Amino acid sequence: MRRLVKRLYLIFRAIIFSFFSLFTFPMRRKGFSEKSISNILIVGLNRIGDNIVSIPTFKAIKENLPQAKISVLANSLVKDILDEVSSIDKVVTYGKDTSFLQKIKLVNRLRENHFDLAIDLTCDYSFVGALWTYLSKAKYRLGYNIFGRGFLFNRPIKHSKQPIDVVDEILNIIKGISLGTEDKKPKILPSKEAEGAIEQFLQKKGVSDNHLLIGIHPGGYYPSQRWLPERFVEVADRIIEKYKAKIILIAGAKEERLIKEIEDKIVNKVIIFLGQPLKNLIALISRCNLLIGNNSGPLHIATALGISTVSVMGPTDPVRWWPKGDKNIVIRKDLPCSPCNR
Repeated sequence: MRRLVKRLYLIFRAIIFSFFSLFTFPMRRKGFSEKSISNILIVGLNRIGDNIVSIPTFKAIKENLPQAKISVLANSLVKDILDEVSSIDKVVTYGKDTSFLQKIKLVNRLRENHFDLAIDLTCDYSFVGALWTYLSKAKYRLGYNIFGRGFLFNRPIKHSKQPIDVVDEILNIIKGISLGTEDKKPKILPSKEAEGAIEQFLQKKGVSDNHLLIGIHPGGYYPSQRWLPERFVEVADRIIEKYKAKIILIAGAKEERLIKEIEDKIVNKVIIFLGQPLKNLIALISRCNLLIGNNSGPLHIATALGISTVSVMGPTDPVRWWPKGDKNIVIRKDLPCSPCNR
């Protein structure tokens, strides 16, 4: 029933927005001059994994428009990732606690930059990214036209109905203005400051460079994509007993109860890494020999760092989110509802 209601809402929204597009159509720009672009706003995505898979797009924009300054508008929670992306010149943040008045001030700040190009990286029906792009008043406004949201762009891009890898899906947005790259692999490095903090953390926990260090992240945004806690308990104990490895349980602040449940059931001693800054998480994962987890932010961080992974994918679309490369093993079973987030 919920799916039906959502579908009807999106169809109704598309009809209404199509009416609005009659008024915005005259503002659409067919031409695009790369030489005229010196200031770019990218409206980023909200979650950790989404920003990791956006890195090739940031890189492609800088490669094709090296003269341009690139600013990214993003959720404050992912700032630590974006700060380590060399293609980005400036990160502008907002959060859940940002008031309506503060958002108005932010809109004014964006407009004061006189952006030549604004790009919304949203790949679903969400309206927020498109609205930020429109409010920037950039000369060129680019993004996917999904369920009518394209009326807010003057360079709307058609979204393919066929599932493709999410990296390509985001890159296809800038293909609409003939930008692209051959290097599609997300890559990130930890900051020196965070590396130092993690070295101190591991030393205090009795971990040296000679130890086999395996990270386990049992959390994830969607409950349906989380492996059962008792399975992680079994895996941790077996690895410790067979390989004498150091196991570190990784969790965000909101996952404390889950981590406590797993820690209490594990027979052997494990290390807890809970609620630390994202930059420290990146540095920690870079020290691991292997990361085990679900389809979540830490998994995508590990792949971008070149760390081996074993992940449980759940019923999500494997074409879009499957980690690429020989270092990544995915455990998955097809379900009648797949792909879904139920």
